[in-house]
Amino acid sequence: MPAHVIDSIFFKDLFGTAAMRAIFDDHTLLQKWLDYEAALARAQAKLGLFPQAAAAEITEQAQAALMDTDAIKQGIDKTVHPLVSVIWQLSHRCAGDAGRYVHWGATTQDVMDTAIVLQIRDAIPAFEHTLDALHDALVRLAREHRATPIAGRTHGQQALPTTFGAKLAVWIAELRRGRERLDQAKPRVLVGEFGGAVGTLAGLAESSIDEFAVQAALMAELGLGVPPIAWHTSRDSIVEFALIICQYAALMGRMAHEVIDLQKQEFGEVEEPFAMGKVGSSTMPHKRNPMLCEAVLTLARLCREKAATAMDTLVYNEHERDWSSFPDGMGVPARTVRDGPRRVGNHDAGDEWPHGLPRPHAAQPRCDGRVAARRTRHVCVG
Repeated sequence: MPAHVIDSIFFKDLFGTAAMRAIFDDHTLLQKWLDYEAALARAQAKLGLFPQAAAAEITEQAQAALMDTDAIKQGIDKTVHPLVSVIWQLSHRCAGDAGRYVHWGATTQDVMDTAIVLQIRDAIPAFEHTLDALHDALVRLAREHRATPIAGRTHGQQALPTTFGAKLAVWIAELRRGRERLDQAKPRVLVGEFGGAVGTLAGLAESSIDEFAVQAALMAELGLGVPPIAWHTSRDSIVEFALIICQYAALMGRMAHEVIDLQKQEFGEVEEPFAMGKVGSSTMPHKRNPMLCEAVLTLARLCREKAATAMDTLVYNEHERDWSSFPDGMGVPARTVRDGPRRVGNHDAGDEWPHGLPRPHAAQPRCDGRVAARRTRHVCVG
């Protein structure tokens, strides 16, 4: 049973939409992980790292509908690791020896970071469609009311007359600036990740294939930009997108709050849409409460805390990789902006060097080692 308004059986369509939930649900996330593994296999096979037939088999098996999600969940509970149970299951599903090539040279955060970028890429057109519809609606309303007088207020007090159209024009201008920011951010945000254990691609260092060629081929398969260097703990692009979305959510919240204020009987200047069947109060049938605007305002407040969380990822992470740098709650601000306008690492701890230093990734078994062998090392170390 859901425990949050975003997924609530009762409230989910007041606080979200089916389309945006589908982009950020677990099934889609799993598919994005698998899309990465399949794309990596195809990229490596095209460069001759292993047979094309193996990549084709991995791609065929990399379908969320074929995976046992209960087993994945049990694996996460047991290993306390978000991805190894997916890697193991995909490897075991592959016929012949294709499973040995799954996930080669990558690390968990490569997969998970890129999956989030792929989800963001899917979400952006939904944002843009909604923002364009909101923009057009505001423009029509501003033209209709360009000469409709209302009281201009400063510091909460009546000042000089203005027009309702002028008030809307302020929101329109802000909406357009936000759209420019989103367009400008795309080349920075829609960039994949493939750095390996500590961002050096050491897992492919002893291969005859140039590791950067693999990286470029992988990003071409995924349709994403090639990173200039690993960004495991450098979260500025993800944060940039999150803050753009949170700015949109803040604008939606301010618009909603303005309607709530101006709908008060003391003002009576503006009212959110009303349709027969809408109920303002269970005990006071005369009331016409701004419930839709209050829902938008609630979501805007939820997004504000996500903006703070996003900013924290620029500070609170360490060295080359750190779980605290993993983005949290991207779905909430994403869904907020989508819905608001409707209302107006694999760690190998074995074989240590002296002084407790772990052996380098390049010294681990190369492409001729099976995934099963990697799993055995995890079992032995655990």
